[in-house]
Amino acid sequence: MEHKLRRTEDGQTELTVRWSQEDDPMGVLSGWVTKGYLESFLRTFPKPGEGGNPVDADDAFRLALGLNWLAEMTDRRLELLLLLLRDQYKASWGTLGAALDAPRSTAKSRYQKIARQYAEHGDYVDETGIRSGPPAEVKQLVENRLRSREDQDRMAEKAVAKLKAGDRVHYRLNAARQGSAVKPALGQWVIDWDDEGELLTPGEDIVPLG
Repeated sequence: MEHKLRRTEDGQTELTVRWSQEDDPMGVLSGWVTKGYLESFLRTFPKPGEGGNPVDADDAFRLALGLNWLAEMTDRRLELLLLLLRDQYKASWGTLGAALDAPRSTAKSRYQKIARQYAEHGDYVDETGIRSGPPAEVKQLVENRLRSREDQDRMAEKAVAKLKAGDRVHYRLNAARQGSAVKPALGQWVIDWDDEGELLTPGEDIVPLG
C-alpha cells in the first residue's frame, strides 16, 4: 500500500492512495470508500464542532452509520494490537498505557479482558504471533498465563518498592542493559542507564541486581 500527498496548482490538497488485492483481500478498504464511510470520516473529523454539517436527518443518519462502523472496526484492530504488543513484543504495561493514553492499570485491565475474549474462540498470541487451538485448552492456557503474570507483577512491584537511589538494576528484556536508580518520579523511576543517560523507566521494566 502506498499514498501520496501533494498541493495542486489551485492550492488544494490532493491525497492519492493505492492498494492491491494483497493489501485488502477482504475488500474492507474498497467497501469503506463505496459505502461512504470515508466521506463520513473526512466530513466530521476536520471540524468536529460542526458534526459534518448534515443537510437533513437522512444525511446525519448516514454520517453516524459510517462513523459507528469505523469506530467498531478500529476498536477491533486496536484490541489485536494490544495483544501483539504485550504477548509477542513483550511491551510493558506502561507502553500499553501510553498507546491508550490511559493509566497502566486501565491498560492492564483492558488487555486481560481482550485476552479472555480471544480465548473464548480459541485464539491467543505468543512470541510467534497469532495462534489458535481448542477453545477449552486455550482458555486454560490464557488463564494460567494471566495468573502467572499477576504473580510476576507483584514480585516486581515488591522488589522495585525497595529500590534506593544508586541501586543497580537491569532491563527486564535485556539483562546486559544496566544502570543505576536515581529517584522515583510521578510513579516511575528515573534510571541512569550506562552510556544512555537518565531516562524515565516504568517499574515493571526494572529488575534489581542481586
